[in-house]
Amino acid sequence: MKELYVNAPAKINLALKVDGLRDDGYHEIKTIFQSISLADRIKLKKRSGGIVVKNSKVELPTDEENLAYQAAEIFFAENNVDGGVEVYIQKNIPIAAGLAGGSTDAAAVLRALYDLYELEYNYSKLRSLLVEIGSDVPFCLEGGTVYAQGRGEILEFLPFIGEKDLLIVTPQLCISTPKIYSLYDKMKGNNTFNFEKLLKNIKKDENINWNLDYKNDLEAPAKKICQDIKDVKNIIKKTAAEFYLMSGSGPTVFAVYNNRSAAEKVAARWPRKNDFVTVVKTIDRY
Repeated sequence: MKELYVNAPAKINLALKVDGLRDDGYHEIKTIFQSISLADRIKLKKRSGGIVVKNSKVELPTDEENLAYQAAEIFFAENNVDGGVEVYIQKNIPIAAGLAGGSTDAAAVLRALYDLYELEYNYSKLRSLLVEIGSDVPFCLEGGTVYAQGRGEILEFLPFIGEKDLLIVTPQLCISTPKIYSLYDKMKGNNTFNFEKLLKNIKKDENINWNLDYKNDLEAPAKKICQDIKDVKNIIKKTAAEFYLMSGSGPTVFAVYNNRSAAEKVAARWPRKNDFVTVVKTIDRY
């Protein structure tokens, strides 16, 4: 095999609870990750040696700062193979948007390199390698509906919530995740919502009750930095959305509709012309 094409799906957070600052400087969180059909498209091609990363967005790094590059470094450090790789990433996921765009690229590249070089692997080992790159990267290896604890790296696979039609709206402003957490600490955000009750709802493989506390503790500090989040939610509030919430540390907001047509109508009439707007669906483990 000389080359390989793979998809790298984005994620949303159905809920995110922050449980305080840890001794290592990270925050203890509880979250429910959910994969969606929005995905980057990645091409990997064997080369005689070295790592080359290219992508469709000029503002993204192509050196050691790129998470996909770091994943390739890990692969070659772990395996005695004769060769290198050229990676091209077609970016379809907005950057720094709370959708795990860089993390999912890294996970896809590591998994694909094992396939490209026809080496055996197990997901447990790959997840342990990927945690070196970032807290949510291990989740992106297989995706699906997942309960995550710790920094986001301790995973428990949950029953798939089923195929839901979603509107994804990302304002142009990029938000720094560390900055959001820092502001959260200063605001002394309250985390009173009942995460355990909504987790039980999904674990029982029942229809999701969107009236439970599906909330995101990072939304309040994100709104302080990005007024657009509030504006986007106010527009969605006037539509037939069953549920809507900010994903991750923002600024992306997702909304759940009872059919694709309803979501597409909202997307077609979206009044803010500079936002990234698309209609996607939730997907199971891949």
